[in-house]
Amino acid sequence: MRRFLAIFWVVVLWGAFASAQDVPAEEEPPPQLRAPSMGSLTLPEEEPPPAEDDFEAEFEEDDFDESSFDEEDDAEMAADDAALLGEAEPPAADPTLATWTNPRPVFSLNGYFRVRGEYIDNFSVRRIPLDRLGPTDPFARWIPIDNSPTSGGNGVLPQGGCGGEPQSPADQDQRCAGTGVLRYANMRLRLQPTFSLNDNVRLHLMIDAFDNLVLGSTPEVKSVNQFGQVTGRAPGVPVDSLTRTSPPPESFRNTVGDALVVRRAWGEITNSTIGSFRFGRMGHQWGLGMLWNAGEGTNILDSQLDSDFQSEVDRLQLIGKFKGVFFGVSWDFANKGYINDPVGDIQAIPRDASSFDDTRQFSFLVARRLEPIPREKRLRQGKWVVNGGAYFIYRSQNLSTSTASLLSTPVEVENAFVRRNANVYMPDGWFQALWKDLRMELEFAGIFGQLQNISPGDFPPTAEGERFKLRQWAIAFELEYRTLKQKLGVFLKSGVASGDPDVVGLSRYEDLATQPVGKKNISTFSFHPDYRIDLILWKEILGAIAGAYYLAPAISYDIIRSDFGRVFGARLDFIYSRAMYEQQTYSSEPNLGAEIDISVYYRTENGPQFTDGFFVSGQFGVLFPLNGLDYLTVDGISEPGTEGLGTRRALTMRLILGIQY
Repeated sequence: MRRFLAIFWVVVLWGAFASAQDVPAEEEPPPQLRAPSMGSLTLPEEEPPPAEDDFEAEFEEDDFDESSFDEEDDAEMAADDAALLGEAEPPAADPTLATWTNPRPVFSLNGYFRVRGEYIDNFSVRRIPLDRLGPTDPFARWIPIDNSPTSGGNGVLPQGGCGGEPQSPADQDQRCAGTGVLRYANMRLRLQPTFSLNDNVRLHLMIDAFDNLVLGSTPEVKSVNQFGQVTGRAPGVPVDSLTRTSPPPESFRNTVGDALVVRRAWGEITNSTIGSFRFGRMGHQWGLGMLWNAGEGTNILDSQLDSDFQSEVDRLQLIGKFKGVFFGVSWDFANKGYINDPVGDIQAIPRDASSFDDTRQFSFLVARRLEPIPREKRLRQGKWVVNGGAYFIYRSQNLSTSTASLLSTPVEVENAFVRRNANVYMPDGWFQALWKDLRMELEFAGIFGQLQNISPGDFPPTAEGERFKLRQWAIAFELEYRTLKQKLGVFLKSGVASGDPDVVGLSRYEDLATQPVGKKNISTFSFHPDYRIDLILWKEILGAIAGAYYLAPAISYDIIRSDFGRVFGARLDFIYSRAMYEQQTYSSEPNLGAEIDISVYYRTENGPQFTDGFFVSGQFGVLFPLNGLDYLTVDGISEPGTEGLGTRRALTMRLILGIQY
């Protein structure tokens, strides 16, 4: 055996030496790291577009036979695309948008970094807080502290006074004049890594760092304990005017949030024949994102860089596809109620404390969505492409422990149980039609069912008898048409959300469920807050479209446009909003507001996805409040304390800086 090994190594060394002698030294460079080269990547040459008169002749039926487009051709073209991009794309939250080809790299990283500057002027539309609206008054949220009603809107009176000779205590003449203006900036770094263990097994994550961190919000000026209490000055910083650094955010130390937030973690097992199995906490998206929205860019700029809210769901989901039709079913963990997680036992594993307070949820979907390659083939032929589907969710809950605190004792949790008896049905339909450079899309959804009790923590006698009925519905419509080599875009967004004539208020921050005595219908539908049509009224002041109609035409022009999309251009939006029921508005008048928004944008292309790179946008918006946002007047008599008062326009200016990768 030893003799055999000796002979083996002699042969190996001899072969290596002979090879070295045969190859000149100058032809064998030393090993080194090299940047990837894009020089060898060449896109297939395309013939110039035919004249309008020859369009039909260029794409005759004989030139493209859908039946000849088999799975082998599909796989080959998908492989070519993957080789060209050289990177796996993050999957869409909507399973019918998911990429069913296998990613090539073992690890891929996507996401973005953004910084947004905000200038806010009079988002309260000069309304003062009213007792009848209480602490949920949506306009009072935007009154700066230096202009609060406690000062009569005359500013703040600081210790020592605002100007002149310092006095302690200061007199009323030394107030700092109040203003309705706020200026600030925030940032977010989003990381979306994908680990591909093999061709069929992937792990997906979404991690946010400095999530909407206000720039300058964590200066090193004071020492704080774990309860947020100030214990003294930071070492080396005598006063806050002399701070030297900004430590990272730490919950209840210098902020109420953490520097790092893990939003999603889910696994995906894919079989090209059977389908896909997903499990974990994942994004939740359907259709236009009216009801379920994963925060992937349903805003004026259609950019993830300006998204703020998103839907996540804990689920086990099976998605299959047969002849271009998707079928899906899931078992979801919507709400497990109180979780037993003892603080005193550092080795304790959190567990569900009771099955009675669980919210059970199941979902079902069926959808048709044509794959990208045959879709583009049909569009180039001048044929229609029709996609659509239906999504259905069922929920049920017997008891609730929603009022129990995280650190409640067993006795406190036991006393927090309240009867709910909820059965909820949420159907959601989606339809899309494409033709050349035209897109029409429609989504209609509803929330129906019944609840025995809507009170959070008790069971009032009025809850007995007839159950509360859920009767909420909404429709969203989008139209997009591009011409002049796709540089000119014409857009229209329109929709309606059901309202409730028995409640006052349209904001997601208000109580839109509590009914007057004897009323049992809960009918105000609220869009997902990340489905945005404007910059001020619904996005900021009211928080989400609810109980209203809207009409939002827009026009854009790309001054510079590449083959992959917009590079430099501008957009103009006009938004008109009207309440479904005038009784629900703040003045019992239906017209809410008219808004004009202007956006200028620029994007570079510096990545394999062709949308990667630097992005910048400047936005300007002005809201003209109509009589629905005014003070209440009955028979010519104004609400007490509002005599002679009125509303005034609101204005915003925004700057968005981002890097997408």
